[in-house]
Amino acid sequence: MSHYRPSRAFDPELDIRFPGTHVPAWAVPLVEGYAPNDVCWLVVMPRRSGKSWLANAVLRARPEGSTRLVDLRNENLVRRSGLTCLTSTEAGRPRLDGAEVVLVDEPAVGPSSGRAVDPATLAAGLGRLREQGVTPVVFATPAEHELLAPHLGADALKDVRTPPSVTDEEAALMAARAPEWAPGVVARLRADQPGWLLTPFLLELVLQTAEADPDLRADPAALSRRAGEEADHPLHLYIDQWFHNGLSATHRAAVRRERWRDAGLPLGPDDRDAHTTKMLRPVAEDPVLAHHLPEVLRVHHVSDLHFGGSLRSNVDQKDRTQAGAALARLTGEGTPLESYLEHVRHLGEQGRAPHVVIVSGDLVDRPVDAYGQRALDWLHRLTGMLAPHPDLRADDPRVLLVGGNHDVSWDRCLDARPGARHEWFSGTFRAYPHPDLDEEDHDARRLYVRYPDACLRVALLGSAESGGEPARNDDRDRVRRLIAELAESEDGTRVSDLMGQLERHDPGVVAHPVLRRLKKETGCVNLAVVHHPLSPVPSVEVAPYAGVVNAGQAKLALAEAHTALVLHGHTHLGFLASERLIDRERPWTTRIAGAPALASVHSNEENGYNEVFIAREGDEHSLALRTVRFRGGQWRADLAIAFRPGEADECPFDELSADRSPRN
Repeated sequence: MSHYRPSRAFDPELDIRFPGTHVPAWAVPLVEGYAPNDVCWLVVMPRRSGKSWLANAVLRARPEGSTRLVDLRNENLVRRSGLTCLTSTEAGRPRLDGAEVVLVDEPAVGPSSGRAVDPATLAAGLGRLREQGVTPVVFATPAEHELLAPHLGADALKDVRTPPSVTDEEAALMAARAPEWAPGVVARLRADQPGWLLTPFLLELVLQTAEADPDLRADPAALSRRAGEEADHPLHLYIDQWFHNGLSATHRAAVRRERWRDAGLPLGPDDRDAHTTKMLRPVAEDPVLAHHLPEVLRVHHVSDLHFGGSLRSNVDQKDRTQAGAALARLTGEGTPLESYLEHVRHLGEQGRAPHVVIVSGDLVDRPVDAYGQRALDWLHRLTGMLAPHPDLRADDPRVLLVGGNHDVSWDRCLDARPGARHEWFSGTFRAYPHPDLDEEDHDARRLYVRYPDACLRVALLGSAESGGEPARNDDRDRVRRLIAELAESEDGTRVSDLMGQLERHDPGVVAHPVLRRLKKETGCVNLAVVHHPLSPVPSVEVAPYAGVVNAGQAKLALAEAHTALVLHGHTHLGFLASERLIDRERPWTTRIAGAPALASVHSNEENGYNEVFIAREGDEHSLALRTVRFRGGQWRADLAIAFRPGEADECPFDELSADRSPRN
């Protein structure tokens, strides 16, 4: 026998809100029929929260024959009850037959009610009941309340009742149905997943899930995930009923705007009043809605770290005396690499640290073990500062890498095995997902890193595939001389200069067998990372290879795989472009974003990074991106742009907060 079934009809023996003859304090005015401040009491509750059970509990708690319960969606019932004044302006005097309290369970003033009642007509009918000494009680969703409120008086807000979360005593009553295991589950939920005690329906749902699968009872996180999936069952349709039907378009927009604000993107002032804020509080606490509308995922895209190279100094210390050195320490000496870590630490204190970091190449200036160790130490410190996110599992990688032309071993470029020049990078950074360019079998290389709960995929594309490959015969001769010189001398200054010249002829390319592996996946947002740019950037550089030589082929493959955003480095410039593929049934726009060099002095603009925001709603996503620049010793953000995957135009944030229109 099943002890838990959230869809069951009202059963007084199982009611935890009004057990026996007990009436909770917040419901006493409803049960006692106290006069409201305006024309009616308003019990505002989401759908799927026990609204109908509460209405029946009030009916049961009152003296027999003194109360009328009516569902305005049922025209025949309304007529038989003698309460057509609530649905029609032409109705005669209400027939009350001694009723002192009228409970309206479904006011039916919203378009989701099936049979819409004019809210002005309902308000007038409630006023007529009040004139005859009857106390009306309306059980309304937030959406229904928003429609009805303008037709009520100024004191109507004083009449709003919002049932509290399930108390310890009420939860114990529900758990007592299965005393051998349910109390332990409730205790673990209260400690680790308290949102499931927000309403009786949610608690009943999660206990039903635990009853069906005993293995989940000791694991609140796994139980929460499974119960969240059960909420989407056609029997419940929780998201549709709670969020889409139970809230108004204004409420839904407010919830979405709040997520963007919490992520650190300003969307104007919060214009919600205290009542609306209180009414929408359960949205943030509800575990099913939290999975459907998790916090915005924050991704930092950094590039061109160049450990071991020439890095910009935070302080221009011209005074080399002891006093000058002391002043430099006081004013923040060091490089943007250290300042960035301090910046992330401050973001963490504000609740805005990144959840994931993507590095698009040139981690080191040259593949030297000492430089690699510095980069590893920096990445380790950064990883410890990243924020948790409900869509990220414990084993989901938090730092992703692709190599750049500076990460390639030029001293191995004449090796017969093409992958040899990439072995240093792969070995040094083996702890972090990267494209495995040392693996000569293209099908065996890592391509996608998947974040299943976030519905996110990141394609790691090694555009330094041919890095370290001399372009001309005289370059090959020069490399041979350099290798011989390296064998004879430990002084690498001249070698470094010559390598820098060679790297200007270093072609970026993404191997065709890798591009063939790019595929669409329904319900996912797709990002890709390369080192070299796929599109011309706003700078003038006279060089044989300024980007990816097969960029057109790569962009075609990325668009066909519905890639929303491509991240790159190499140019040391912050950059954003749109590439639109229009020769298909449904045109697709891929955004391409370059990041400034995080710390290198070889840049024509300020150092910085890109901040990418990914907002998920179910299996749909919206994105925003901005460049954050190190300016005057402070990290300052540029204006953000927002867009939806594949769509041609960028979006105002107000549009992102609104309900999404179906795509043609």
